[in-house]
Amino acid sequence: MPLYSYSAINEKGQTVRGKMTAVNELELEERLKGLKLDLVKSKTEKKAKASFLSSVTIKDLIIVCVHLEQLDRAGVPLLDSLSDLRDTADSPALRDLMAEIYENVKSGTMLSDAMKKHPKVFGDVFVGLIKVGEETGQLSESFKHLGEHLKWNEALRAKVKKAIKYPIFLLILLSGVIALMMTFVVPQLSEFLSSQGFDLPIHTRALIATSEAFVNYWYLILGTPVLIVTLIIVFYKTSYKFAHFVDRILLHLPFIGPVVLKSNLSRFCHFFSVTFVSGIDILDSLDTAQNVVENRIIKDAIQLVRQSVSQGNSLTVSLTNTERFPNLVLRMFKVGEDSGNMEQALHNINFFYDREVNDSVDNIVGVIQPALTIIMGLILFWITAAVFGPLYDSFSKMEF
Repeated sequence: MPLYSYSAINEKGQTVRGKMTAVNELELEERLKGLKLDLVKSKTEKKAKASFLSSVTIKDLIIVCVHLEQLDRAGVPLLDSLSDLRDTADSPALRDLMAEIYENVKSGTMLSDAMKKHPKVFGDVFVGLIKVGEETGQLSESFKHLGEHLKWNEALRAKVKKAIKYPIFLLILLSGVIALMMTFVVPQLSEFLSSQGFDLPIHTRALIATSEAFVNYWYLILGTPVLIVTLIIVFYKTSYKFAHFVDRILLHLPFIGPVVLKSNLSRFCHFFSVTFVSGIDILDSLDTAQNVVENRIIKDAIQLVRQSVSQGNSLTVSLTNTERFPNLVLRMFKVGEDSGNMEQALHNINFFYDREVNDSVDNIVGVIQPALTIIMGLILFWITAAVFGPLYDSFSKMEF
């Protein structure tokens, strides 16, 4: 859409200047009237290339879901709800996005089709659930389920981000201390020890050799880990076989493996719950939930579940054959199938995984923090013993 710079008059007669995207000047004038501004003049600056596609956040999408759900339940027409969201959203990116969706819906396009034009913002799951809501007349329920899932996903992401801050800080501090000691402190102390002619023990000679390696080859020591990580990321994104190999290793790593497994199964169960409760059949729900799983080993297992269900097997039997789901979760699926109350069973499963993922994240953080502290303590102890050990031995041999 074009980007307009405009001058307008507010209710107090004051001149207000700003910039806003709009389809044309009539739409710009209409939007300004919604903000209680009277357009005086406008000028097209440039064509906006929908930069909002990479700027709309998860929090913005949660706002969209909550806003449209509440207004739909209140009986407000969809077009008015979109107009209100377009004019009141705090995020400029969200306002621009809603402006384009509003124009599409106003011209007769279905909301799901309008959202489908922005795949980087609204994924297949989002669009599919909105489409189901339109077909069943339960659009508010679709927004409710999407909002709840987005909140859960955002809460989990925030928890993990908060939990790893301190370990990352410790790791950076540890790396900084090692680099400082090996590059500046140890060389001076080793020079002093060598000049005194002390008989250096093996741990002191090892420290001096390590320090010399840091001084002479610091670019290799610091650059090699960065290069390895970069290559792993590149190959992971470009090679399916390599990514499959890495995902398999991740599942078998101590402490990390259970977290990866539970977080992926949790995402699967949440999305399966959202789609199934919204009225989508089991096979399509499995397809949709499979797409949100990141680990390829788990993704392959869910594909086998779908094939098994399509062949007439029950969902519980199919999930059991994967040997990935805990027995408690399998029992809850079975109870849901046997009782016909799958919605309640899925609610219980989501509650189980919410607790399990939170506990797993807390456990891994609880291991990382003391481990890094112990490593830092051992390195400092090594440096202290290597430097002061020879000094102490020399003093003990002196006769007074």
